[in-house]
Amino acid sequence: MIDLKSSEMLKILRCPECKAANLKVSQDEGVLICSHCKCHYEIGAGNIISMILGKSTTPTKEKIQRFWGDLCKQWYTDFDRSLTSEILDEYLVDLEEMFKQRRHLAVTEMPLNEIKGKHILEIGSGGGAHSALFKKHGALVTAIDITKERVVSTAKKLSLVKEGAGIALQADAENLPFLDDSFDIVYSNGVLHHSENTEKCLKEVLRVLKPKGMAILMLYSRHSALFWLKLLPKSILSGLVFRYPEPERLGILTEGKPKFDSVKNPITRVYSSKELIVLLKDFEIRSLRKYSFDFSHVPVLGRINQVLSKAFKRKTWKSGMIVYGSPNHVETEFEKIFGSTLGFDWNIVASKKAEK
Repeated sequence: MIDLKSSEMLKILRCPECKAANLKVSQDEGVLICSHCKCHYEIGAGNIISMILGKSTTPTKEKIQRFWGDLCKQWYTDFDRSLTSEILDEYLVDLEEMFKQRRHLAVTEMPLNEIKGKHILEIGSGGGAHSALFKKHGALVTAIDITKERVVSTAKKLSLVKEGAGIALQADAENLPFLDDSFDIVYSNGVLHHSENTEKCLKEVLRVLKPKGMAILMLYSRHSALFWLKLLPKSILSGLVFRYPEPERLGILTEGKPKFDSVKNPITRVYSSKELIVLLKDFEIRSLRKYSFDFSHVPVLGRINQVLSKAFKRKTWKSGMIVYGSPNHVETEFEKIFGSTLGFDWNIVASKKAEK
């Protein structure tokens, strides 16, 4: 990993408590110390820095950490133990090709052939596969996640990629520990709609972007097959619609189930195009693309699709292991066509407006 004393990435850090930029590595290199307010930030194994103060953690954020930490243990922890540079490189080659087949945000909206030497922030790095892919293409990657387990998983993958540079931090997207105008690109795939305050996160994205810098984001779509045909009917039939606000009941119904803990996903938000435009009003929206539909989003058709997939032996991509926790299929051409109108994902490119 990176030597923190000489890291260019250390130079863009600021104290999330007092917002001062004068953070110094202690003599024993066990903590970062803010020279202004004297707050201490632990540096763990692999140069993982925790930039979250206990007093800033809310009950909802604690639940977010517990739920997504649980999923990390389910999906990545055992698999990560066997990873080497050679194995990861094979998975990243497969991942990039799978993403191209899927027309995924990470290769369609993200200009992989132009990111060498660019400073990229990934918010919500999960198991670190996306950050590792960007580092492989020569980017200077800073990856953050609010969940420690996911930071550990990301840090391992970044350490195994020889190209570029990368560092993983535990941090809160509502209070990013970076100076203004620090990043060329902020990337976040399916994360900000799970935060306690999505609007506040986006204000932080805007703040840390350089002028004309690009935000490449994925947020969930309200007007989608998955929402109208599965999530809404389930919330009505289960009675959740009468007991919880929409973000909480959608949280319960999405992203999987806990295995090592009892906490369910606390928050999932969905957005119509009008809601999205209001949400991103401080950005200049460059493009909006609907994406991500498969027949499992439609009752009955999903089961038929499973049977046909087995019968016709659809290709399984092994790189699904490092992003989704298991090998997976790419959408069919029919599903891709339907995805442009019925997809659950908004793929967004928005820029920071140049100062006048």
